[in-house]
Amino acid sequence: MNKIKLVQIIADSKIGGGPSHILGILRQIDKEKFDCFLICPKGFLSDEAEKIPGLKIFNIEMKSKFDIGSILKLKSKLQKIRADGNPFGPMIVHSHGPRAGLLANFVLPNGVKFVYTEHIYDESYRLKNPINDYLQRFFLKKQNFKANLIIAVSSSVKKALIKNGLVPADKIIVIPNGVDVDQFKVGKPVASKYNHPVIGSVSNLNPTKGFEYLIDAIPIIKKKFPLISVEIIGAGPERNKLILKVKELGLIHNVSLLGGKKDGYKYIKHWRAFVLPSVSEPFGIAALEAMASGVPVVASKVGGLQDIITDKKNGLLVEPRNSDALAKVILQ
Repeated sequence: MNKIKLVQIIADSKIGGGPSHILGILRQIDKEKFDCFLICPKGFLSDEAEKIPGLKIFNIEMKSKFDIGSILKLKSKLQKIRADGNPFGPMIVHSHGPRAGLLANFVLPNGVKFVYTEHIYDESYRLKNPINDYLQRFFLKKQNFKANLIIAVSSSVKKALIKNGLVPADKIIVIPNGVDVDQFKVGKPVASKYNHPVIGSVSNLNPTKGFEYLIDAIPIIKKKFPLISVEIIGAGPERNKLILKVKELGLIHNVSLLGGKKDGYKYIKHWRAFVLPSVSEPFGIAALEAMASGVPVVASKVGGLQDIITDKKNGLLVEPRNSDALAKVILQ
């Protein structure tokens, strides 16, 4: 009866930074103080969350920011959570990402505290459709000015939100993402299962991840390491385009697109280097996973990656969209 009700809401349940962030919160938070709920679509996040004792999960698809059906379902669930147990006790609704944030903002019960975490909105983030982009910014600003607290996952996200007038400067703080170091902890070095150099990456296959620049760098690396292998773990809209580029460059024996993997960390431990060639990156949680695995990291000098990596100290940074420079740093 004295616990704080904490409701986590996200519109994306696929493997990625946001869902991993939420799993970290729900696994580690003090269950003696918080009664925890999760509202999300079915998928990776929902499946993994089922393993957390005491967590109550509600599946809502949340197809778009203005999905009336999702809004009504979300309103019903939040009202039920509010009414059950102690209906007058403290309650926090913590939403993640613009879609979940806007939907939650429409239906917040009276008397709850609203916290919003921004995972993606840095200076380079834009929607392709300018009308949709304008509408998202308009409603994001209204939501953020109404919220009790805004959390940015990196200093670049905080800077972009303030610069574009999308958040009051006195309401936003930076709390970086984290990883479960026990899952990735470095122990005895893992003997590679390969007889040749292997590098790799774990990320969603979308245009901002810059994997075409990594593939373009491989012919340069092959001059010194003809048997170099690249393993790319992830799924997304760029997959077919990347497969075509691999074939065009004659790299089918060097580059493997392995699809999405729940156990990507098992691959990371065998790599000589982890490469994240993003052209935009609000945070870059996969780079943390590689570092926690004891694998050297090469990453673009963009966004939140600059919060994580100090060049030549705990990784190597390279200018984005430059395959020649990327190849040079990978060889280094």
